[in-house]
Amino acid sequence: MPATAYLSGACARYFYGGMIKFAACVTAASALALSFLGVQALGAQAGAAKIRLLSAAAMQSVFKETVADFEHSSGHKLFITYDTIGGIEKRLRSGEGYDVVIGSSLIMPPLAQQGRIDSRSLIEVCRTAIGGVVPIGTPAPSFASVDAFKRALLDAKFIIYADPVRGGAAGVHIARQIEKLGIAEPLQSKTRLAAGGDVTEVTLAMGEGALGMTQVSEIVQKKGAMFVGLLPGELQNFTVFVAGTPAQPSEAVMTFSSFLQSPRVRDVIRAKGMQAGPDRDD
Repeated sequence: MPATAYLSGACARYFYGGMIKFAACVTAASALALSFLGVQALGAQAGAAKIRLLSAAAMQSVFKETVADFEHSSGHKLFITYDTIGGIEKRLRSGEGYDVVIGSSLIMPPLAQQGRIDSRSLIEVCRTAIGGVVPIGTPAPSFASVDAFKRALLDAKFIIYADPVRGGAAGVHIARQIEKLGIAEPLQSKTRLAAGGDVTEVTLAMGEGALGMTQVSEIVQKKGAMFVGLLPGELQNFTVFVAGTPAQPSEAVMTFSSFLQSPRVRDVIRAKGMQAGPDRDD
């Protein structure tokens, strides 16, 4: 065999043999890298937690804008159930279990006394007043005084507020004020009761001439809704929303409790027409 042919064959065998070894090394390295990434992913999943939150319906507008921020930054997942204040109290008394509860200052301390909530975990998240709402394009009634408020209700085609039987704080208060003003009977035929948390939506659906009353947080920034103003001072009621957890909350739950007092959540609370609770650094 010519020397040149022998040398060419040897070089080829050396080259292809090296390539095979190189490919094997690459395959092994890739498998190791994928295995490492898989372990990391499993570790991340193992650190993620599912947080069951039972919240007052008035917080819906806040959480719609902040839940994604919390889940992205923490890796945890929130599962939220909304209800009226009365509904929240009923759920907890019946033994339903949640990791975090946001209710009013009227029910949270008693629930803590009963051992259903850890009293040391209670924090004020925000407070909100009651206001009026009409569909955009409808002449805005005046709430400037008690007499003006009374006239606005009597002149409206429909009156909408949360069903007091369901235990909504705003609905219960509004029904009491209507009774005190002595106009319950003339308003009865045109009153429509919402489930709670949907007063604005029901008001918009009723169209021109409809006047809804609910927590300000359930009115502000909703498409098609015009905020009329707050109830007169003599008739006003502020609901304070308080968060609490059962005894020995998990690290994930504690992370969420801290998030509730973060600048991001406080900014959104203010944007929704509510007053944020005390700053955690105060």
